[in-house]
Amino acid sequence: MSDAGDSKAQVNTKAASDDVLLREEIHEEWEQYYLTPEMDRFYDKAFAEIARRLHAPPGAKLLDAGCGYCFHAVRLARHGFAVTGADFSEAALEQARGYLAKVGMADQLELEQANLLDMPYEDGTWPYVNCWGVLMHIPHIEQALRELARVTAPGGKLVIMENNARSLHVSAWDPVLRGIKGLIGRSRPTRQRTPRGVEMWFEKPGGEMLVRMTDIDFMTRFLEQQGMTLEDRFAGQLTEIYTSVPGKPIKRAIQTVNELWVDHVGWAQPAMGNICIYRKA
Repeated sequence: MSDAGDSKAQVNTKAASDDVLLREEIHEEWEQYYLTPEMDRFYDKAFAEIARRLHAPPGAKLLDAGCGYCFHAVRLARHGFAVTGADFSEAALEQARGYLAKVGMADQLELEQANLLDMPYEDGTWPYVNCWGVLMHIPHIEQALRELARVTAPGGKLVIMENNARSLHVSAWDPVLRGIKGLIGRSRPTRQRTPRGVEMWFEKPGGEMLVRMTDIDFMTRFLEQQGMTLEDRFAGQLTEIYTSVPGKPIKRAIQTVNELWVDHVGWAQPAMGNICIYRKA
């Protein structure tokens, strides 16, 4: 599909994707897959490493863009950041308020409703910005990247975690999974490769939801045009096969492999999860 065709498809599908992300059901689904004790250990390690690599002074202001339920915002606050969580979903923010009260941090974090495509902040407001696993669901990724770069202060740093379109998971596991689904007659998401990466549309309550495996080189080149330079890149999860296989023992074994990759390898290029740190000139 041409770039013009891609842009038209983005316009036509943005509302459907937004409708899905505004619903509680999708956040509950993410809890089931990504908020397990095994994943908590991974997240704790990942955000400890992010904090270490940022070299931020105590009390540094940080915007968690697309904060969801604030699980990661709390991790960043515990590493000494003064965190403001922003999300466009009021359903997510309501859950976040409950979570912050539960962990005794309701007075330590601020919450604001904000759309990543048009954030209500002045240019250069934030010395640190975090955006974890959010851009993959946004059809207009270019506008979101512009906004993230715009609100980052000169000399500030932007942390982005996205799934890597050139990972082993995407090149090896995804074709196998699609083949299996075809053989057993299960529906498969619409899939296309674009300059932004591999984009798939999943049927969800409320409509279709985009899941993009991002071309990290594309993202880096685009942010360079916004005055940002890739300073660091390291591995998140090696694979998310655990979301597609049955049985807790198998899921836990795969998540153990992910932990070992993060702890002892750290090579980003083959890994599905890539954590990138950009510095603004």
